[in-house]
Amino acid sequence: MDRKKEVQMMRALLFIVLCAATALACHFSPSVRGGAEAGVLMKLPERIGLLAGRPEKPSQVELDNLPTDTEFAKMTYITATNLDEERDIAHFSVVLAGSERRSIHRPEVCLKGQGWSVTGQQVREVDLGDGATLKVTDLAIERVGTDPQSKPVRGRFVYWFIGTDVTTPSHVERILRTTLDSVIYNVNQRWAYASVTALVTEGHEPSVTRERQRTDEQTGRLIDYVIANTVPYFHKSVRKDRELLTNSESP
Repeated sequence: MDRKKEVQMMRALLFIVLCAATALACHFSPSVRGGAEAGVLMKLPERIGLLAGRPEKPSQVELDNLPTDTEFAKMTYITATNLDEERDIAHFSVVLAGSERRSIHRPEVCLKGQGWSVTGQQVREVDLGDGATLKVTDLAIERVGTDPQSKPVRGRFVYWFIGTDVTTPSHVERILRTTLDSVIYNVNQRWAYASVTALVTEGHEPSVTRERQRTDEQTGRLIDYVIANTVPYFHKSVRKDRELLTNSESP
């Protein structure tokens, strides 16, 4: 037998051995444990400052495409006034995965399916007060209407992912952490995905948007205000830190 054929046979044998070893490891290794404790409470505050909350139901698209054990908490926050020219509106959503990982996905995919284009992206920090900050991904989005004469609708879409004891603004980091937890600890971490959306209403009539004229910068400040005032309610790690801080300051 010539040297070339001998090397090919050795490679084939090694491949078979590796496949057999992998199959045995999968068969005898413990199954991945699901149902890790969620890092969120699936209830949003009904009022934050001057904003009143209106509970919303998940869309039919979400119900049709996500696993049946996916949990939702959705709230539309509206300035408590009947005057359109003084009103702000922000939409808050938390989606909590059940036993299947596909409940949580890359947000940009859904935005594209809803007709939005992403025109800008940045990772930044939101000040939560008491020295705490939260890293989020902030997307500038735009959607063109069917009427060529109408102005494009612009907005800001801010999101982040929440695990049992960790948060990240990155979908890639979430996937890596999920893989490591599964391989090393046999745990299928139960992730939640939070997002806040608000329109940039500058240049649009209040009768169209039902909101006050708001620049991109002002829209960003509105979103930050909503995040800073809701996170302490539903984000377990932040709630715990606040409680510890309060207890330490008590006489």
